[in-house]
Amino acid sequence: MADLGQSSLPEIQDPIHQLDKNSPGARPLLQDPARQIRLFTLWPGTQDNPIQGVFSVVTLDDRPDYQCISYVWGDASDTQDIVVDGKNFKITISLFSVLRRIRSEQEYLVVWADALCINQDDHEEKRVQVDMMFAIYSKCSNCFFWLGEVDLLDGELSLDIARYGLDFIEFCDDTDLEREDNGFSTAEGLMKICLTFRSLAKCQWWRRIWTVQECVAPHTGIFLWGPLTICRFPLIHFYENSVRAAFKKRRWISDKWDKHYFKAAGALLSLLELLSTLRNRIESRSQAVVDGVASISFLWNACDRRALDPRDKIFALLPFIAGALEKSKSSNYDIDCVELYSCVTVDLIRSCQSLLPFMGRRQSETPLEGPSWVLDWRRQEMAQHREVNAFTMALRLTYHFDASHGLPRLDLQNLLSGDGRHLRLRGHFVDTLVGKLMPPTGVSAGYDNPLNYVQSLEILRQIWKQSVAEDAFSALRNLDGPLVTNEIIAEFSEMWDDMLDLRIQYESQDWELKEKAQLASWLQSRIMTIFLG
Repeated sequence: MADLGQSSLPEIQDPIHQLDKNSPGARPLLQDPARQIRLFTLWPGTQDNPIQGVFSVVTLDDRPDYQCISYVWGDASDTQDIVVDGKNFKITISLFSVLRRIRSEQEYLVVWADALCINQDDHEEKRVQVDMMFAIYSKCSNCFFWLGEVDLLDGELSLDIARYGLDFIEFCDDTDLEREDNGFSTAEGLMKICLTFRSLAKCQWWRRIWTVQECVAPHTGIFLWGPLTICRFPLIHFYENSVRAAFKKRRWISDKWDKHYFKAAGALLSLLELLSTLRNRIESRSQAVVDGVASISFLWNACDRRALDPRDKIFALLPFIAGALEKSKSSNYDIDCVELYSCVTVDLIRSCQSLLPFMGRRQSETPLEGPSWVLDWRRQEMAQHREVNAFTMALRLTYHFDASHGLPRLDLQNLLSGDGRHLRLRGHFVDTLVGKLMPPTGVSAGYDNPLNYVQSLEILRQIWKQSVAEDAFSALRNLDGPLVTNEIIAEFSEMWDDMLDLRIQYESQDWELKEKAQLASWLQSRIMTIFLG
């Protein structure tokens, strides 16, 4: 499917409308869309029988018994007919596959799925129903999370191996870590686990923006991966389970295979961390991300997931960030992407009472057709974990520095110009560039191993010595005024040596000492990066 993150709004809306090729009367009318939902009763049948069922309308407050479906919509042009009330009804192949997967041979199944039960062409109904989605998922008796068929990795993986890998995830969830580990500690066992993780992390379901709330809202859920199943709890909590297991017992991870295991597990854990954190907040009855700072961090972690409509990058996350937004509390599909992103940017500035939302901003590959200050959430690729982590760690330091000391506070009531295209800011404008210095190309050629933190420090020190300590400071000495002294150069050079000395602690097996060393090294490297920028 084409990358819709860089398409125009009409190009985006066309495939959304194509998802619903059925006549307006194919679904029963909702008399009160703010309280009612449609349900689909799936009739029993064998694999060879056509999929049949009927719609019904219920009031959500009446606590009807139903199960939800979470899946990737897939290609809108690739459809299959099912039979609804005796008439053909078109749905995508992806939805068809999950209905066939969950259908019972003996029992009727009452389900709710967004593309099936919401009229995508009725903007008002869609707005109201989308705003209800968190409630719809949280009130279901169970949710099926359809990951699609198992990717066998060109023959490297089999269903038996994938089942073995899921058994390992359940093993980590077992509080009795002394029980038999089923060969997980062997080289062969770890190879099977790594193959499973690689295939599992490739599932497109993880990369869909709507699956964030669809996964964490239900009380119970089951992941369906081809013919395999695993309950939601051990899978999404594998992040903290693996950490707990690593501290308490590491017998199934031999020294020889640590690197391979953590590389394969890291890709999966980066997908699970956000879901696990949100589910924990919901279970503690605090699912909302109430302030602006937390909302920015949350958006950084979540917005790289894909959306057919770029407005859904915000709408799908509203249950978690609405507390920080003033004008963007509803899924209004009548406004365009630029207007929505503008409102969210201003809301975040007002919530933070500062320009913090602009820190570390990442734009899409193609500029947004609007004011340059508008935060653009259209990026399609999952963020590199270290990039997100760098932003989060930078947030920890914001309260220790104040570059705007002595300046008037932002006028939050008159933040925008009359046409809404310009921010009204007060401060100091620097308009004279004294000179520029470029780092030597040979030094910044890149890393052999991007995960090697010590190597990255050594390369930064090379840049410091060649590009800053020698070239930049030499140029500054020639300017008027005592800007740089030999003492300053010596002090910063010593800082680099101290950072590299920390590598002994960083490579320690003592987790607490390792974390402190990493934070100290990171803080010092950030200070030095000021001079490298």
